[in-house]
Amino acid sequence: MRSPPRATERGEGEVLIFDRDGVLHDSRERAWRAYQTARTEMGLWELPDLTGPHELPLIYQGVLSQSLTRWIPYEAAERFWQRHARLTDVTADESAHGVIPELADVLDELGRGPGYGIVTGSHRIAVERLLQRSLDANAMPGVLLSRDEDGRKELKLRLLHRQHGATAYVGDTGSDVRHARAAGLRAIAISYGYADIDDLIAAGPDFVLHTPAGLDAW
Repeated sequence: MRSPPRATERGEGEVLIFDRDGVLHDSRERAWRAYQTARTEMGLWELPDLTGPHELPLIYQGVLSQSLTRWIPYEAAERFWQRHARLTDVTADESAHGVIPELADVLDELGRGPGYGIVTGSHRIAVERLLQRSLDANAMPGVLLSRDEDGRKELKLRLLHRQHGATAYVGDTGSDVRHARAAGLRAIAISYGYADIDDLIAAGPDFVLHTPAGLDAW
């Protein structure tokens, strides 16, 4: 395994874009249950039977739909992730926190200052409902692009780079790192989310942060 890059201080005036799940919000328990439910509903017994959230890194490698082609065809993987997103969203109210507690203050500061954005594969209504549990209106993201807007994540990030001056994307998977690179953004990876750490580092992020407190400090 390559050594992860060391974190450096965030640039002054840098406009940050965040992934939500695994970065700002801990949905690993719900994601695992959604995975198991979708696997059963769709009869995709070729997919691994995960024993708990700690095994999510097995499937969160590379681009999500492609990651499942180790077991099932691409078209089935696409349908699986669509169902998985829906199941994860409908259980959002079960979460104890809208935002990981250590990150609420920094999002409040960013929201009232330079602003920040979120690009996520979840549905907008579920994202907003969760964020509003921890943040007031002034601390909400200035821009939110979700599954409900057309286009790949890479294209959405490129749009934010061009129209809003975004300079960095904070994500938790190798796929996030690759999307950031393709959009011309710095790729900031966090290792406390969904991803396999080897896959995350192999994608070549600018650096890796290992805890919510570390992201807050940066």
